Amino acid sequence: MTQQDSCRFCRIYAAAVVVLAALVGAGTAAQAGFGLSKFGGYDAIMRVVALSSVRSLGPGVAGSALLIAFVVWAHPLPPPRLVAELPRFLKRGMLVSLPGYLVAACVSLAAGMLVSRLAFSVTWSMGRLALGSLLPRDWLAGGIFALVDAGLIVVLAWRYLARLQAGRSSLPMKLVLAWTFGTGLRMTVGLILSMLLPS
Repeated sequence: MTQQDSCRFCRIYAAAVVVLAALVGAGTAAQAGFGLSKFGGYDAIMRVVALSSVRSLGPGVAGSALLIAFVVWAHPLPPPRLVAELPRFLKRGMLVSLPGYLVAACVSLAAGMLVSRLAFSVTWSMGRLALGSLLPRDWLAGGIFALVDAGLIVVLAWRYLARLQAGRSSLPMKLVLAWTFGTGLRMTVGLILSMLLPS
């Protein structure tokens, strides 16, 4: 494993985390704002954004970014080299999952609050109240979700990434296949875990 390969994997992961988190944070705020406009108030937008970012969006984004990073990193590698280097990168994927979750949650929060402020004129004081309403158990639940999701993606990469690479498909096709195959499993496990963890 060269330093360049290691840096390339981390750069792909970091870029995917930031871009995905900004998009889903902004989208969640817009969806909440338009939904709450039917009831005549925007007071709860920031709370929806804050709780969603910490408990579900952050873990989901961190896991999705890890999936993208594995597929994009592996794409230019010859299959024998991929098989040789994959175990080290699987460990690296688990190591970056918690920092990735924290970045994803913070970026999602920031993007959601910015959209809430600009599109719906929600005050910054409401944002501070929403942040203050987050409890340690919310961060704990998000961290557990992130680790479980990362573990699932590492298992999928261990079992199927070399096979996906051997198929010699284009990068977009590999991403579509990996996303389609992984999403159902991730959603099922996430649903089971959400029922087991305290609300």
